[in-house]
Amino acid sequence: MIKCLIWDLDDTLWQGTLSEDGEVALRPGVREVLGTLDHRGILQSIASRNDPDRASQKLAELGVDHFFLYPQFGWGSKTDSIRKIAQEMNIGTDSLAFIDDNPYERYEVNMYLPDVYVYEAGAAAELPELPEFQFAISEETFKRRQQMMARWVRNTAEQRFSGTREEFLHSCDMRLSIRGARNGDLLRMVELASRTTQFNNLVQAPSTSFIQSYMDSEGKYIYVGQVKDRFGDHGIVAMAMVNVHDSAAEIELFCISCRMEGRGIGTAFLGAVLSRIQQERPLLTEAVCRYRPQERNRPALLLLQLLGFRCSLQGQQESNYTLLFPYTYSGPEWIRLGNGKGVSLND
Repeated sequence: MIKCLIWDLDDTLWQGTLSEDGEVALRPGVREVLGTLDHRGILQSIASRNDPDRASQKLAELGVDHFFLYPQFGWGSKTDSIRKIAQEMNIGTDSLAFIDDNPYERYEVNMYLPDVYVYEAGAAAELPELPEFQFAISEETFKRRQQMMARWVRNTAEQRFSGTREEFLHSCDMRLSIRGARNGDLLRMVELASRTTQFNNLVQAPSTSFIQSYMDSEGKYIYVGQVKDRFGDHGIVAMAMVNVHDSAAEIELFCISCRMEGRGIGTAFLGAVLSRIQQERPLLTEAVCRYRPQERNRPALLLLQLLGFRCSLQGQQESNYTLLFPYTYSGPEWIRLGNGKGVSLND
């Protein structure tokens, strides 16, 4: 699934070469493509060898500058620019796409970043019809660019903050609420599971019908976590599918948005879910979580270990990690849960 499309400018986003004539115009259909992809929550950026001031001014004149996050200008390698964008957005290169009119640039990106989707400029108008650009759209989808902008503002504020990292996190006023999933959350949960590769214990994306059947099954529960901070409302950023049977609570799948990395949201969310399960079902003796190692989801294992899970069954393809009850919540103190007085128990 593509999370970000990176555009070249000259003879790709627009017709003509800005440094030669300056009177460039958007290629036919490009404005519509920008709007469609933005509506679907696909982020967009730029890798161009144009002068940054002149290119930014032209993008503003054309009325499309607001679509692009972390644009990279300069005479260096497009491959380096793409890596920089991936780093800034905290997404893998296998979730990136690149479009350029120059076959040399496309060849270089294919050679050094073979997992990046690469398209020639003439394909621009057809991109929204390709399967890799299509997926379920939720309420959070429409906010993705604004949420990424809020992340950029937060990062900038952190860089300028003179206190400690912990003091900065306290100043962000993060609030996390935990509740049971509702039917209106279905599309967002499918989207979250399909887009999350780092904090996903199975790197698995369940279908809408599977999640619906899970919600309707006896002894099975889905919890979602919503986050707000001084920078805005981030919506649903975490989910956990829990099957309670006998004396154990099995966390079959958990997903936490990668854009929440580094704030302690994962620890707070799963810790709060475990506390809630334990409070509501005091006879349970343990929580069990499966973990399927993949190239990118080691952060999910580190999160389990941080919470106190230990390997109880080692397998080649999949392992079980177990946490014995009673469990005491000890999440980051800079994250308020629910109303700030404890774990939110609202459904």
